[in-house]
Amino acid sequence: MDEWHIGDPVDWGDGWMDAQNWGHGYDDEDDDDIEDDDYTNPRIIKRDEYSKKAWDLYMDFKESEALEYIDMALDLDNGNSNNWNKKAIILEAMKRYRQSEECYDRSLDLSFSPLVCDNKARMLYDWASNLLEESKKLPDGTTMLKDAKDTCIRAIHALPHVNSEEDPQKYKNLMESIDFYIGYEQKFQANLQILKGFDRSELFTITGRDHYLNVNLTLGMTLRLVREPDNEFDSDAIAVYAGNEKAGYVANSDYTKFNMTSSASELCDRIGDSADGKYLMYLDRNADIQFAIGIITSYE
Repeated sequence: MDEWHIGDPVDWGDGWMDAQNWGHGYDDEDDDDIEDDDYTNPRIIKRDEYSKKAWDLYMDFKESEALEYIDMALDLDNGNSNNWNKKAIILEAMKRYRQSEECYDRSLDLSFSPLVCDNKARMLYDWASNLLEESKKLPDGTTMLKDAKDTCIRAIHALPHVNSEEDPQKYKNLMESIDFYIGYEQKFQANLQILKGFDRSELFTITGRDHYLNVNLTLGMTLRLVREPDNEFDSDAIAVYAGNEKAGYVANSDYTKFNMTSSASELCDRIGDSADGKYLMYLDRNADIQFAIGIITSYE
């Protein structure tokens, strides 16, 4: 028997309409005379052919084509829990998580299965993990982190009480990690609000701290800014002292300074030879570099 392909005529040579055309005007009540084990029924035979084709395509990493075939199988019989489970798995591979969850729920509504529960839980775990990672790239990840927590909660609730192959501790660990980053993000956003209360011209970032670890900066500590016009690397260099100990330099590049602070080049003409300041905060965020922020309190 020749194999039907997407785009072939709807009459498949034997008078059988393809599954895409069953969806229009098709009613659930038409399923009353179709049983899952009635393998002599042409619709069931065709349903299973499409289902197998969908799974073969999925296993060959051809998710978009797999989705078309599993949809055709469901057009023929949308009461088959196994095919809803397959569609959920395919959508998960495409990172269409919300639709995947809906399909898992449909499968479970039709027939409870610990295996499908595990599948749903794993998908939600991956979704929550992705939301957590994506939140770190946003200017404010608070909302996405809350979504990650809600998704993780649903993942925990999805786990079956019996016959589960999943480790519940893995899900609890993810929840703890999300809670940590929620607190982490809230602290960062609160510090941003503090910085917004100052003029950018007053603020500076202290860089080079790795070279001056003997100085332990504490919040509110008095600082002294001293220009170094003869510095061999940067004539605009401004050293930062805590007492008599050098603690670093005022950052002078977009990479090393926080964007709400002034660079050394912007400050050097304003501070004269030196200026007084204080250590304001350590701005900790999900980035390659963290920022120690100071504020000028008086000029010479």
